[in-house]
Amino acid sequence: MAFTGIDLTRGNLLKNLVKLSLPIMFSNFLQMFYNLTDAFWLGKLGENARHAVSVVGLAFPLIFFLSSFGFGFVIAGTSLIAQYKGANKMEKMKEVVGQFALIMAIFSILFIVVGFLFINDILYLLQTPDEIFDLAKQFITIIIMGMIFMFVFLSYQSFSHGLGDTISPMKIQIISVSLNVILDPLLIFGIGFFPRMETIGAAWATFISRALAAVIAIIFLFRKTPYIIPKLPEIKPAKEMLMRILKISIPASIAQSMTSFGFIILQGFVNSFGTVIMAAYAINNRIIGFFMMPAMGISNGLASIIGQNIGAQKIKRAEKSVNVAFLLVFAIMFVGCVLVYFFGGSITQFFINDPQVIDVGRRMFKVTPIAAFIFGILFVFIGAFNGAGHTKPSMLLNIGRLWFIRIPLVYILSGTVLNIAFLKGSFLYPILYRLSLPFSSYPYESLWWSMVVSNTICSIVAYMIYKRGSWKKPRIAT
Repeated sequence: MAFTGIDLTRGNLLKNLVKLSLPIMFSNFLQMFYNLTDAFWLGKLGENARHAVSVVGLAFPLIFFLSSFGFGFVIAGTSLIAQYKGANKMEKMKEVVGQFALIMAIFSILFIVVGFLFINDILYLLQTPDEIFDLAKQFITIIIMGMIFMFVFLSYQSFSHGLGDTISPMKIQIISVSLNVILDPLLIFGIGFFPRMETIGAAWATFISRALAAVIAIIFLFRKTPYIIPKLPEIKPAKEMLMRILKISIPASIAQSMTSFGFIILQGFVNSFGTVIMAAYAINNRIIGFFMMPAMGISNGLASIIGQNIGAQKIKRAEKSVNVAFLLVFAIMFVGCVLVYFFGGSITQFFINDPQVIDVGRRMFKVTPIAAFIFGILFVFIGAFNGAGHTKPSMLLNIGRLWFIRIPLVYILSGTVLNIAFLKGSFLYPILYRLSLPFSSYPYESLWWSMVVSNTICSIVAYMIYKRGSWKKPRIAT
């Protein structure tokens, strides 16, 4: 039987990594267009533009949090499929897919129920301004309903990546994003026979586009990879495989959920400064996310290579692939971040022509590209750990980066911590006061500088974990 994808246990590593990563990069760029397109068109709504862009920016960390648990299973899917392919165990690949079908069905139900039950509480926690509360709730509710379609696609994507096929998911992304680009202006502005829905129109455009992606993913799964599809009677709980999936996915899910919850806390901090800072921060997240896509693509491609080679017990080749990925990320991220550094103000103006927002964006983009460059290096190590199925290091790095370094630094450097009653009069107060002085004029800039510090520390720790070599042990029975 002819299998789709690439045999990553042989051939030129750079060539294989580029073949895998380019479609992933392009897919990730396309995925970003969901938000970039929304931000662009909503920024043209005149006097409602600031509120509209703020709602989209507010939704990003919240949806990331609600969906984070599913991403852990996606990492497990890529790792296990890759390792079983490397070990040439096709029946085990079927078993992985069968268990995923059960897990994702249960998860989707829980996801929607929890999302709808706690939406108000989460929005209050985010300190959502009253003037956009109802609009944010409507927008996020529609996005939540469409998240189940996103998980269907991501599951298919993880299987394909594990097999070494990154082209098929890219094709689906092209179709889905193209539909979103077409629907956005039609539904936001009410062009032709379409109703004018403004911010809510952007949510429905995303919903419809993701639904189409899920349908095509299921079709591709049956047509392109029938050899990994179990028969219906075979889709039943298998304790050993479930435990293997959970052992990989739970640390990854915890890392994602804790990270996303941390971003909710940070979003609450941003929201306390009003819609100007909210809009600038929303644009920053999208632009930096856009330039992070190459590093993420290479990291995901690396995970597939690591998985197959560890499954085939070719450890030296796996190590060499990390070095190749590092050099590639370094070169690409350097160019991208330099461009953002010098043209940050113009980029901000492209999305929203508001003088206050542009001024904040100009200062912001002098710092965040540096943080993004360092984060790109960290992504290489995370890709290696995830591909090997050793997700605990990634969990510790992600949680530590945000909760033990970045969030505390934000509150210290901004001076917010000085308002805590028990610190006043203590020996720490003068120290904390001096640390906050450089940011007294623009306390929200503590957001950018804390990114640089946290990413730098965690990149160093990641390198130390990598050199220890515990990630080289396979997650499958060999």
